[in-house]
Amino acid sequence: MQNLPGFRTKCVDRQRGFTLLELMVVACVVAVLATVLLNRVRFYQKAAEKTAVEQTVGVLQSALQLRVASLILSNRLGEAADLAQQNPMLWLAQKPNNYAGEYFDQLPEGDVSGRWYFDLKERTLVYFVHNAAKDEEGALPQLRFKTNLLLAASSFPVAERPVSGKAIEGVVLEQIVPYVWD
Repeated sequence: MQNLPGFRTKCVDRQRGFTLLELMVVACVVAVLATVLLNRVRFYQKAAEKTAVEQTVGVLQSALQLRVASLILSNRLGEAADLAQQNPMLWLAQKPNNYAGEYFDQLPEGDVSGRWYFDLKERTLVYFVHNAAKDEEGALPQLRFKTNLLLAASSFPVAERPVSGKAIEGVVLEQIVPYVWD
Protein backbone atom coordinates (compact mmCIF):
# COMPACT_ATOMS: atom_id res chain seq x y z
CA MET A 1 0.00 0.00 0.00
CA GLN A 2 1.36 3.32 -0.89
CA ASN A 3 1.57 6.25 1.40
CA LEU A 4 -0.81 8.92 0.37
CA PRO A 5 0.39 12.46 0.60
CA GLY A 6 -0.75 14.14 3.81
CA PHE A 7 -1.22 10.89 5.66
CA ARG A 8 1.34 9.42 7.91
CA THR A 9 1.61 5.81 8.58
CA LYS A 10 1.35 4.75 12.15
CA CYS A 11 4.33 3.03 13.48
CA VAL A 12 3.12 0.23 15.67
CA ASP A 13 5.36 -0.06 18.70
CA ARG A 14 6.18 -3.48 19.86
CA GLN A 15 4.47 -4.11 23.22
CA ARG A 16 6.70 -5.54 25.89
CA GLY A 17 5.64 -7.90 28.70
CA PHE A 18 7.46 -8.81 31.90
CA THR A 19 10.80 -10.39 31.56
CA LEU A 20 11.39 -13.61 33.47
CA LEU A 21 13.67 -11.77 35.91
CA GLU A 22 11.03 -9.16 36.70
CA LEU A 23 8.44 -11.87 37.20
CA MET A 24 10.73 -13.72 39.63
CA VAL A 25 11.40 -10.55 41.62
CA VAL A 26 7.67 -9.85 41.92
CA ALA A 27 7.00 -13.46 42.98
CA CYS A 28 9.70 -13.22 45.67
CA VAL A 29 8.31 -9.94 47.01
CA VAL A 30 4.79 -11.40 47.14
CA ALA A 31 6.10 -14.52 48.91
CA VAL A 32 7.91 -12.46 51.55
CA LEU A 33 4.86 -10.29 52.15
CA ALA A 34 2.61 -13.36 52.42
CA THR A 35 5.00 -14.95 54.93
CA VAL A 36 5.02 -11.83 57.08
CA LEU A 37 1.24 -11.56 56.90
CA LEU A 38 0.71 -15.22 57.86
CA ASN A 39 3.18 -14.85 60.74
CA ARG A 40 1.23 -11.87 62.07
CA VAL A 41 -2.10 -13.69 61.67
CA ARG A 42 -0.72 -16.66 63.62
CA PHE A 43 0.58 -14.32 66.36
CA TYR A 44 -2.82 -12.64 66.71
CA GLN A 45 -4.63 -16.00 66.74
CA LYS A 46 -2.46 -17.15 69.66
CA ALA A 47 -2.95 -13.84 71.46
CA ALA A 48 -6.72 -14.05 70.96
CA GLU A 49 -6.81 -17.62 72.29
CA LYS A 50 -4.76 -16.67 75.34
CA THR A 51 -7.06 -13.73 76.03
CA ALA A 52 -10.17 -15.91 75.65
CA VAL A 53 -8.79 -18.49 78.10
CA GLU A 54 -7.81 -15.79 80.60
CA GLN A 55 -11.24 -14.20 80.27
CA THR A 56 -13.00 -17.53 80.86
CA VAL A 57 -10.83 -18.24 83.92
CA GLY A 58 -11.54 -14.72 85.19
CA VAL A 59 -15.28 -15.24 84.83
CA LEU A 60 -14.98 -18.57 86.66
CA GLN A 61 -12.97 -16.88 89.46
CA SER A 62 -15.67 -14.21 89.78
CA ALA A 63 -18.43 -16.82 89.87
CA LEU A 64 -16.50 -18.73 92.55
CA GLN A 65 -16.06 -15.59 94.65
CA LEU A 66 -19.78 -14.88 94.37
CA ARG A 67 -20.53 -18.42 95.56
CA VAL A 68 -18.20 -18.02 98.54
CA ALA A 69 -19.67 -14.61 99.38
CA SER A 70 -23.15 -16.10 99.25
CA LEU A 71 -22.08 -18.86 101.65
CA ILE A 72 -20.52 -16.32 104.01
CA LEU A 73 -23.63 -14.12 104.00
CA SER A 74 -25.85 -17.07 104.74
CA ASN A 75 -23.43 -18.25 107.48
CA ARG A 76 -22.66 -21.50 105.64
CA LEU A 77 -18.92 -21.13 104.92
CA GLY A 78 -18.42 -24.75 105.96
CA GLU A 79 -20.11 -25.75 102.71
CA ALA A 80 -17.27 -24.11 100.78
CA ALA A 81 -15.41 -27.43 100.91
CA ASP A 82 -18.08 -28.80 98.58
CA LEU A 83 -17.14 -26.19 95.97
CA ALA A 84 -13.73 -27.85 95.60
CA GLN A 85 -15.44 -30.94 94.16
CA GLN A 86 -17.82 -29.14 91.80
CA ASN A 87 -17.46 -28.44 88.10
CA PRO A 88 -16.65 -24.71 87.84
CA MET A 89 -18.59 -24.43 84.57
CA LEU A 90 -21.79 -25.19 86.51
CA TRP A 91 -21.37 -21.89 88.34
CA LEU A 92 -21.89 -19.94 85.11
CA ALA A 93 -25.27 -18.74 83.90
CA GLN A 94 -24.13 -19.44 80.33
CA LYS A 95 -21.38 -21.90 79.49
CA PRO A 96 -18.80 -21.04 76.80
CA ASN A 97 -19.57 -22.34 73.30
CA ASN A 98 -16.37 -24.41 73.37
CA TYR A 99 -17.34 -26.31 76.54
CA ALA A 100 -17.64 -30.03 75.74
CA GLY A 101 -19.14 -31.20 79.05
CA GLU A 102 -18.16 -33.62 81.80
CA TYR A 103 -16.21 -36.81 81.11
CA PHE A 104 -14.94 -39.59 83.34
CA ASP A 105 -11.57 -41.08 82.34
CA GLN A 106 -12.04 -40.27 78.66
CA LEU A 107 -11.83 -37.37 76.24
CA PRO A 108 -14.60 -35.72 74.27
CA GLU A 109 -15.00 -37.23 70.81
CA GLY A 110 -13.71 -35.45 67.73
CA ASP A 111 -11.31 -32.54 67.61
CA VAL A 112 -10.66 -31.35 71.16
CA SER A 113 -8.33 -28.47 70.36
CA GLY A 114 -9.64 -25.19 71.70
CA ARG A 115 -12.22 -26.93 73.92
CA TRP A 116 -12.92 -27.08 77.65
CA TYR A 117 -14.12 -30.14 79.52
CA PHE A 118 -14.42 -31.22 83.15
CA ASP A 119 -12.53 -34.37 84.13
CA LEU A 120 -14.77 -36.11 86.65
CA LYS A 121 -12.06 -38.57 87.68
CA GLU A 122 -9.47 -35.94 88.68
CA ARG A 123 -12.03 -33.19 89.39
CA THR A 124 -10.15 -30.75 87.15
CA LEU A 125 -11.20 -28.35 84.44
CA VAL A 126 -9.18 -28.94 81.26
CA TYR A 127 -8.52 -26.71 78.23
CA PHE A 128 -6.78 -28.05 75.13
CA VAL A 129 -4.66 -25.36 73.47
CA HIS A 130 -5.73 -24.86 69.86
CA ASN A 131 -2.91 -22.79 68.39
CA ALA A 132 -0.03 -24.98 69.52
CA ALA A 133 2.01 -27.85 68.16
CA LYS A 134 1.48 -31.36 69.51
CA ASP A 135 4.09 -32.86 71.82
CA GLU A 136 6.31 -35.88 71.16
CA GLU A 137 3.46 -38.35 71.85
CA GLY A 138 1.10 -36.49 69.52
CA ALA A 139 -0.99 -34.99 72.35
CA LEU A 140 -2.20 -31.43 72.41
CA PRO A 141 -0.85 -29.21 75.18
CA GLN A 142 -3.42 -28.55 77.87
CA LEU A 143 -4.14 -26.33 80.80
CA ARG A 144 -5.67 -27.85 83.94
CA PHE A 145 -7.42 -25.96 86.71
CA LYS A 146 -8.53 -27.21 90.10
CA THR A 147 -10.64 -25.59 92.77
CA ASN A 148 -8.68 -25.45 96.04
CA LEU A 149 -9.59 -24.34 99.53
CA LEU A 150 -7.74 -21.54 101.28
CA LEU A 151 -7.27 -22.62 104.87
CA ALA A 152 -6.43 -20.44 107.86
CA ALA A 153 -2.78 -20.33 108.86
CA SER A 154 -3.57 -21.47 112.39
CA SER A 155 -6.14 -23.77 113.90
CA PHE A 156 -8.89 -22.18 115.93
CA PRO A 157 -12.36 -23.31 116.86
CA VAL A 158 -15.08 -22.25 114.47
CA ALA A 159 -18.74 -23.02 114.25
CA GLU A 160 -18.32 -23.95 110.60
CA ARG A 161 -17.08 -27.32 109.41
CA PRO A 162 -13.25 -27.19 109.51
CA VAL A 163 -11.00 -29.04 107.09
CA SER A 164 -8.16 -30.89 108.83
CA GLY A 165 -8.61 -28.73 111.92
CA LYS A 166 -8.26 -25.43 110.06
CA ALA A 167 -10.95 -22.95 109.19
CA ILE A 168 -11.82 -22.29 105.55
CA GLU A 169 -10.94 -18.75 104.52
CA GLY A 170 -11.90 -19.01 100.88
CA VAL A 171 -11.76 -20.96 97.65
CA VAL A 172 -9.61 -20.33 94.56
CA LEU A 173 -9.36 -21.73 91.04
CA GLU A 174 -5.69 -22.57 90.48
CA GLN A 175 -3.85 -23.65 87.37
CA ILE A 176 -2.19 -26.99 88.16
CA VAL A 177 -0.63 -27.81 84.77
CA PRO A 178 1.62 -24.97 83.62
CA TYR A 179 1.65 -23.78 80.03
CA VAL A 180 3.77 -21.04 78.50
CA TRP A 181 2.04 -19.12 75.72
CA ASP A 182 4.39 -18.39 72.81
